[in-house]
Order: sequence, then C-alpha cells, then structure tokens
Amino acid sequence: MAQSSWCHCREKRDAVKLGVLIVSSLLCLPELALAGDWHVAGSSDCGDCHLQHGSNQRDPTVEGAFTSLLKKSSINELCMSCHDGTDPSAPDVIVPTPMYSSTPSGESGAGALVAAGVDNPNGHTIGLELPPPLQQVPALRELNCVSCHSAHGNGNYRNLLVDPAGIGASLLVEQGVNVFVGVRPANPPTSGGSIAAYSRDNIGYVSGMIEWCSSCHDELALNSLASAPAHFNAHPSDVALDAYPYERHTDVAHWIGGTGEGFAVIRQSQETPRLPFLASAATDFKTSRTATAESKVSCVSCHKAHGSSYRKGMVWPYLEENDNALSGCQQCHNK
Repeated sequence: MAQSSWCHCREKRDAVKLGVLIVSSLLCLPELALAGDWHVAGSSDCGDCHLQHGSNQRDPTVEGAFTSLLKKSSINELCMSCHDGTDPSAPDVIVPTPMYSSTPSGESGAGALVAAGVDNPNGHTIGLELPPPLQQVPALRELNCVSCHSAHGNGNYRNLLVDPAGIGASLLVEQGVNVFVGVRPANPPTSGGSIAAYSRDNIGYVSGMIEWCSSCHDELALNSLASAPAHFNAHPSDVALDAYPYERHTDVAHWIGGTGEGFAVIRQSQETPRLPFLASAATDFKTSRTATAESKVSCVSCHKAHGSSYRKGMVWPYLEENDNALSGCQQCHNK
C-alpha cells in the first residue's frame, strides 16, 4: 500500500474512533442525553449538518468550503435545508405550513417565518440587520436561527437559549416544569410524529415564557400599576383573570366556557381557537391545557414566536381591521 493511502486510512480510522468516543461520552451524560427536543446526542447525526474533513470534499451537493465544516454557507440556510417544508419529517417553519392543516388548530405552536433576508411584518425577521422592537436601548441586530435556539441542544424546551440577549441571564424553560407537551417528537423522526409534536394543540404553558421574551424585548418589563379603573399602564401579563374581582375587566365564566363571542362565528367570519395561556398551578399536560379563573396572559397568548399570517405575529387578526379583529380580546373580556 502506498504511504499516502496508508496515512489516509489510518487518519480515517482515528477520526472515526474519536467520533465514537465523543458521542459515547455525550450519551453517558444524562443532562445531555435527555435534554431538549432534538439536535442532542443520540437524536441526530453530526453528518446531518457537518462534513468530516471539509465542506467541499466528496459531496457534489455542497459548494463550500464553509466555516465550521457546515454543509451550507450560513446558519439560516443550513437550518432551512430541513425546516422549509421539503423534509416531511422535520417541523416546517417557513410559510406556508400546510403540514399542520389536519390538526384541530390547523397550525404549529410557534408559527412560521418568511425566507431569510426578507423583512417580515408578521413576525421575526431573520437575515436582515434591524432594530428589535420594544427594546429600551434600540440597537441593530441580525437574527438567525441560533439567536434563539441552541444548535446542538440544551436542557430547555425547543432548545431555547438560556441567555438570548447576551446579558448573563440563565433563563430556564424546561419541559415538564415550565412547559408540558402531550407527545414528544418521534425518534427517528416521522411526518406524523412531527405534526403531532409541534402542533399548537400539543403545548401547555406554565411559566418562563414572559421572562424569556422580555430578555430581548425589555420594554415589556416596564409595565406599572395605574389608577382605577385601570390596573396597569399597559396590558398585563402573568396576572390571573380573576385577580381583581371588584373591578373586573374580564369575563371568567365566558373564558372557561370556551364558546360564544371570540371563540365561535358570532359577529365574526371565522372561529378563533382558544388563545394560549399560562397555567401556573399545572402539574401535567392536561392541567396545563385546562382554562380556569387563574389562567394568565403571556407573550405567546397574543403573538407567535416565529410569526403568523397577521401583522406583528398576532395569533388573531387584531391589526387587520376586519370582523375578526376583536376575537382574541373577546375570549377574555366579552364586552
């Protein structure tokens, strides 16, 4: 065997041994083996995103070479190579998202983005440098997928970063504590498993989302008490619907009943599924999805994390000036 061929074979064997050792070590760490939803040890292959030697070596589909041995030229392009609807087993996060049309709500929990590099009036924009809204000190920032999610997984729900604003925070949004789900994603992934796992109907919120969102959108933390009959200077969050029984602006019985204005086609042309809410006392998926007098509004009650079909990523068309504009408001207030 020629010296160069022998060296290459030995190099390849050593690289494989190293890869096996690293993966085996990761699997032995319980906090990593059980963390997050996906992209963690044992749930996906390194080769899904990386090449071993270089991004332009022995793969005619890769134009490279790209940094970090990535198969694509950017984080957004790499993530969307699976999550743009072309892979039926991966959750689709680019509009439109017909994969969820068979679910009761017809949509995913986080909604959907538009293509990278396109300004999105209906949600978060990726791939453009823009000032984030509701920020006390506005600063230009270009968002990508790993601005919010850990590419290699962590202990948070949906692999959400523990410090998305880079301010030294340690924000925990743990599955089974802060969020409950009815079913986990299938492993290996399947189309049906992803539809069920990422559907809006499969998620119940307990706590943590307000703190997580407001770490970037920190103007939200400035809401203060106001004079009666108002209780706050802006719409409250993390406050129970029945918190002010003597000056109540909400209709608790209407909210719990889940029928009538805001829910059904009454003075509006389309039904609106029950808005997401916080169930602070929930201990499992069922109780996290049960509307009570103690249900609380959070950021995800009104906005989709990625985006929606409506301006500002609203869950219902509040800013569209049509007969459905007040449907979400009526679910809680019924005026």
